[in-house]
Amino acid sequence: MGRCYDRADRAQRFYLMFQRFFDEGLAQASYLVACNRTRQAIVIDPRRDADVYTAAAGQHGLTLVAAVETHIHADFVSGARELQEAGAQTIAGPGAALGFEYREVRDGERLALGDLQLEYLHTPGHTPEHISVVARQSGEPARVFTGDTLFVGAVGRPDLLGDELMRQLAGRLYDSLFQKLLDLNDAVEVHPGHGAGSLCGTGIGAAPHSTIGEERRGNPALHHGSREAFVAAVLADLPETPPYFQSMKRINQDGPAVLGLAAGYSGVPAIDAEQAAAAARQGAWLIDVRGADAFCAAHPAGALNIAFGPKVGYWAGWVVPSGTRIVLIAPNAREASEAGRQLVRVGLNAYGAYIDGGLEAWREEGLPTSSIQRIGADDFRERLTHPHGLTVIDVRTAREWQAGHIAGALHIPIGELIGRIGEVPRTGAVATICEGGYRSTLAASLLSRAGVGDVLTVAGGMSEYRSVVRP
Repeated sequence: MGRCYDRADRAQRFYLMFQRFFDEGLAQASYLVACNRTRQAIVIDPRRDADVYTAAAGQHGLTLVAAVETHIHADFVSGARELQEAGAQTIAGPGAALGFEYREVRDGERLALGDLQLEYLHTPGHTPEHISVVARQSGEPARVFTGDTLFVGAVGRPDLLGDELMRQLAGRLYDSLFQKLLDLNDAVEVHPGHGAGSLCGTGIGAAPHSTIGEERRGNPALHHGSREAFVAAVLADLPETPPYFQSMKRINQDGPAVLGLAAGYSGVPAIDAEQAAAAARQGAWLIDVRGADAFCAAHPAGALNIAFGPKVGYWAGWVVPSGTRIVLIAPNAREASEAGRQLVRVGLNAYGAYIDGGLEAWREEGLPTSSIQRIGADDFRERLTHPHGLTVIDVRTAREWQAGHIAGALHIPIGELIGRIGEVPRTGAVATICEGGYRSTLAASLLSRAGVGDVLTVAGGMSEYRSVVRP
């Protein structure tokens, strides 16, 4: 019994010294790694709401000494500066040129935290300054934290710095993979910066981690016979790029404003409906996080619909301009607080408040409301047989559109809709459609906010529509 208890105790202790934090909405992974003896800890690729790391450190008696940036991120705001407030230095790769205090490590440099040995490998390709971190500690598996260079079943995209650097970075990505990471032992665990659903690579697997050996055998990007073939394949299969990625990289390189989030996240304050209406008149955006049915039935005039769930921040990043003040319409303080936390992660830290009492409070003050017609696939098919000036706007990605779309539809991906609003007819009805109905409701609310009159959205999207048009 004693030996079994000892093994369980060791397993629990080691688990506490290595923790993965995963943001489902952004499919982003960060890691806390600590020395088992000295309990000194680092955080790799921290997100902005850094209280999750300080809370874990406090709970287990750890001291956070460093935040390691594998690269300058494009899809979320880094929490490195927040962790500096908690006493952790920032570590970044060669040429990072951060606009705030940090330590730049060299290729092959080794640092020790007690018994935890850390080796920094310069692995450019996704970005020029990218590093991977090899962590070794007695009694635990060797791990490599690969950031956005190597994923489970995929590799990082090399195009986010523009077309001029894209091919050069793709070649450097090949070198980093085949001359650095694949030189590691097959048993080394691979812990990437993203999981399935991230736009930082194509075809990323759902498993949280793998090994060098598993990637060597099963990752299709690693099976090309030459550097040229690898570069051609990577550049031929790039995912879409959210419009906020470019500004996000600037924010992270210059250094985001410190909000004190390492000390704790205070949530979103409540304001009354009149205050919310005044804020909207002064330029604030109203975001309604209720479900599509409730939103379409009635909502504050001009509000957007980004239904509550893990993707509130993700989709807000696509459509809401940086620096915009936001007022949330949510059924309760818990959902408002979680939505606000997600907004902070994508740089929308001017999140403002939420309306105490929600839509009912808005109505009680006699403030204007709107509605959007939401039709099912059967009704939509009927409308298409007698369109009478109906314009269909497909807001899916180019890849989804190319796989099949409604004849005569106008293709405007959701991230381009605000910039291309002038292409939308102002006469006749306009129907928005996506794959499942979530994006199309957001698109319909954007059109309504922009003054497009007769807007409707297709519940269930193309998925539902295909099911009713098939024999």
